[in-house]
Amino acid sequence: MKKALLFAVLGLAAASQASAQGLFKCTVDGKVTYQSMPCAKGGAAIDVPPPPTAAQVKAAQTRALEDRERADELAARNREMREKKAKEEAETARDVAASKPAPKQSCDSLRSRREELYGQRNENRRNSQLDAMSKTQTDIDKLETEYTKAACGPLD
Repeated sequence: MKKALLFAVLGLAAASQASAQGLFKCTVDGKVTYQSMPCAKGGAAIDVPPPPTAAQVKAAQTRALEDRERADELAARNREMREKKAKEEAETARDVAASKPAPKQSCDSLRSRREELYGQRNENRRNSQLDAMSKTQTDIDKLETEYTKAACGPLD
């Protein structure tokens, strides 16, 4: 038992002595080297802080976990607020659109323009004019968006 205690004390003394030796930065002929022994000339001792204790590591891990949980909570709260705001804006836009019916003449002109564009797109498809067909389809999509915004009713 006494031998085990003696070895433990000697082991601790050796470990503390090893960490007390330090680290030295030596410059020789413009080259920098690091070593555990003092430099012959042109060197400086580097103060190396001791490694963190187990309690410090545990505390840092706990803080990191708490920070991560807080960040997740904030992200979820922000996402909920953005979704709520988007929903409110959509409802407001829908209410405004419902309160202002589009004039029948505007809806009729949009409907006839849509028929013309579909005819052009089909003609371009028959003639294998893919670029023109794609442009016409883009125009159709824009017109249908405008038609929906104008609250002209369902598309045929």
